[in-house]
Amino acid sequence: MVTLEQKLSLFKKLVDEKVQKEIDEQILNKDDEIKEFLEKEKQVLESNANRTKKAAIERIKRQKSEAISTMIQQERKLYLKKNEEILRDLLAKIEDKIRDFMQTDKYKEHIEATMLTSLEAFSSEEHIYVYIPPTNFNKAKEAAESALKKAGFENYTIIEAEPNYIGGFVLENERQTIRLNKTFAEALYLKREDLGQMLHDAIRRGETL
Repeated sequence: MVTLEQKLSLFKKLVDEKVQKEIDEQILNKDDEIKEFLEKEKQVLESNANRTKKAAIERIKRQKSEAISTMIQQERKLYLKKNEEILRDLLAKIEDKIRDFMQTDKYKEHIEATMLTSLEAFSSEEHIYVYIPPTNFNKAKEAAESALKKAGFENYTIIEAEPNYIGGFVLENERQTIRLNKTFAEALYLKREDLGQMLHDAIRRGETL
């Protein structure tokens, strides 16, 4: 026969087992919740880390691109400045050669031949103004007078022009409807762009000027 104490002991054991089972189940459920929470947090952290990493990479790329762009602009400015310096030096050398040419008899021949061609744009009945730079003025004046007479022009005035014209001449009719600038300075100005392109191409090919 089972005594009361035995019944109480058995009941207590059953209760303890039930409570322990419930506790174990709660712990197991809590472990699952914790694992699920940690997994979500891990995903959030990884996502944030990826965004941060991506943002850092994009920032580095942008900074690199900006640095390269700045460097290219600086190199371009330096190249253009150097190109302009070389072009000015080249034009100065050409001007020196022109001045040397103006000291020769061929300069007089050039003035006469060029003026004969230029006078075809004018009527011999018009009064013509001839502007000649001061350098070798007399030599150019003689050539101009010879050309004017050969072309049948009797009415003309020869005037000393501005020194910056270098050489050559300017023709203008009295009504100022026709003006031809045949100075070397004008020729250089018109050829400046071509000379600049020629210089640019030479530099790209690595040629020595």
